Amino acid sequence: MRRIVYSLVLFLPSVGFSQEITLVPTPEIPVEVTVEGDTLQLYSMPEIYIGVDMREEQYRKDMRILRNRIRRVYPYAKATAQNLIILNENLAKIESNRDKRKYIKRSQHYLESQFKEKLKKLSRNDGKVLLKLIHRETGQSAFELIKEFKSGWTAFWSNATAKTFSLNLKSTYHPESDLNDFYLETQLQYLSFRYEIDLTRGANPVNFNELRIMWKNKIREDQFFPLELRE
Repeated sequence: MRRIVYSLVLFLPSVGFSQEITLVPTPEIPVEVTVEGDTLQLYSMPEIYIGVDMREEQYRKDMRILRNRIRRVYPYAKATAQNLIILNENLAKIESNRDKRKYIKRSQHYLESQFKEKLKKLSRNDGKVLLKLIHRETGQSAFELIKEFKSGWTAFWSNATAKTFSLNLKSTYHPESDLNDFYLETQLQYLSFRYEIDLTRGANPVNFNELRIMWKNKIREDQFFPLELRE
């Protein structure tokens, strides 16, 4: 059953790999032929089994799913960052705390009317990716954003976050230390390169080339370096 994650409007999955196939070649079979009186011994080409690298196939499958999730949720993460900027700019111009609360409530109702029904269609795993991307775009977790604006959002968030009990609202995004976040950043860059999303640098920009080199040097044998980045 799909989880309702519309509570994330304001504000990557473990990759499992199967064992690699062991290829066993057939033994060579010598064949003798006579050419102009000379006997030559020929060897047949060993039979080669053209198999599938299961780790690569699993990676491709996982990344296709991840890219689809990004296509669905990235616009909401980006809108969250843009709305947060506007909200903070306007709140800075309001002196009265009472007027600030009124403004936040009006913003709440507007955003809910714009995004609520769309976000209801997201799955729990979509929500996990969205929480990561919210932190990438804003520099704050959904939990921190809720805490910051709790004075005007208490009723809304207490109702909305009840729908996300299986999600970690404190999720943060660290592609420099978390391999799954690195996979997520790789797919963001891939989709941006293909002009499928309009990717921002995020609240804490990373040098993706340096990130790629770092992971290439530190990744373990039991881990998988992204196919998109192989030379």
